[in-house]
Amino acid sequence: MEKIMEAVFGEKNDFKSWIELVKIVSGNFPGLDLECYKNILIEKIEKKETLVIKDGEKVVGALAFSYEEKEISFLAVNPEHRSKGIGLKLVKKVISLFPLGTKVTVITYRAGDEKGENARKLYKKAGFSEGRLITVFDYPCQEFIYIVK
Repeated sequence: MEKIMEAVFGEKNDFKSWIELVKIVSGNFPGLDLECYKNILIEKIEKKETLVIKDGEKVVGALAFSYEEKEISFLAVNPEHRSKGIGLKLVKKVISLFPLGTKVTVITYRAGDEKGENARKLYKKAGFSEGRLITVFDYPCQEFIYIVK
């Protein structure tokens, strides 16, 4: 079994590799505007609201979140590195950054949407519960909720 790399805060020198990952997985993110995303990513890196797992210098797993909104806003794992525990490691790390009792949310695909099967399994494995059904960028989604223990 391969060693799972460590989840650490993203840094400015991770930006280019992170964007390369975003380009690979962009089809899974309805409404993603890459130029707008780049600006947000720079801010999030500066605010220590990004986590990465790297293979050498290459970002193979990336997670963006908000301390203020208490939410995971982006999670992606390079398709070549899936099923290695990278996504779960990132989610567990972000949960550990919030105080006990905090309600952390994430928006993902609804049940029955094959694009979201793996994401839904991951969040459930991490202990998230299904929440309300919503629509984001004209796409049917669902909120998942985790109460930090």
